[in-house]
Amino acid sequence: FFKYFENELRERSGYKQYFNPDKDPFYSVYNVGDYTFAPYKCVWREQSSFLTTVVIGGHENRILIPDHKLTLCPFDEEKEAHFVCACLASSPSQFIVKSYSIETAIATHVLNYVRIPKFDRNNTLHLHLSALSQQAHSDVALGKKDNISNIEMEIDMAVAQLWGLSQNELHDIQENLGELV
Repeated sequence: FFKYFENELRERSGYKQYFNPDKDPFYSVYNVGDYTFAPYKCVWREQSSFLTTVVIGGHENRILIPDHKLTLCPFDEEKEAHFVCACLASSPSQFIVKSYSIETAIATHVLNYVRIPKFDRNNTLHLHLSALSQQAHSDVALGKKDNISNIEMEIDMAVAQLWGLSQNELHDIQENLGELV
């Protein structure tokens, strides 16, 4: 099948830029690594007015590989992926990202500015954030969108505790986030 498209595949700019045509197969693909095949991924759109995160995992015993317009963080454990997802979905993270990034470039640099602690499966706050993310995912999948704003508020309060923010600071962030929209 690939052989039929060999000329087109050799003409790809990514192939020409990143591969040696004398030694690399013409069907080589750039930007694929072990992370691509991780069982769980926290992903977000590269282009979006807000950092919109979601956890994806296997489907029918198949590993999901996101489109190149999605940024991903790979995980071996579902709970850790949901912990990171909850942290990134919070108002404080949204505020940070919205205040420095442009809508066409929300990439992995987010993790340079939003300091998420290493997941600790023995930390009740980490597990609580993970559970909240899982509940939000479940509610959306089941069409129960009426509870999402309550879960988002719980995530914000838990993240405020995680990062040592006072209730007044959290309120100011939530209020000012609305002005950045």
